[in-house]
Amino acid sequence: MRTNEERINAMHARASELNRQRRARQVRIMQAAGAAVSFAATIVLAVCIPRLANFEAAPAGSPIGPAGTSGTMNASIFGNSAALGYVVIALIAFLLGVTLTIFCFRLREWQKHKDEQET
Repeated sequence: MRTNEERINAMHARASELNRQRRARQVRIMQAAGAAVSFAATIVLAVCIPRLANFEAAPAGSPIGPAGTSGTMNASIFGNSAALGYVVIALIAFLLGVTLTIFCFRLREWQKHKDEQET
């Protein structure tokens, strides 16, 4: 049988655990929302930048010609249009950034865990 003090300590421990779980859930939601916003911004910018910079409307003789000319590639090495090429390149850059970020977070957690074991 527990004493009142043991019950109170168990109650505080449970409340602390629930708060920790709630904070962890909020962090996961914020990370997912941030990744979704970054992904959407990457797609929007990759589609809009060729049009804003007039890469597709440049004359055929200019160094930056329209997609499909033999003079330039306009990031179209992955497709027939400049916009598709920019989208693919932006997605690759985004995925590399996400991978590096996850790696750094895991490395930091591993280092924390290692430091806690040493002490």
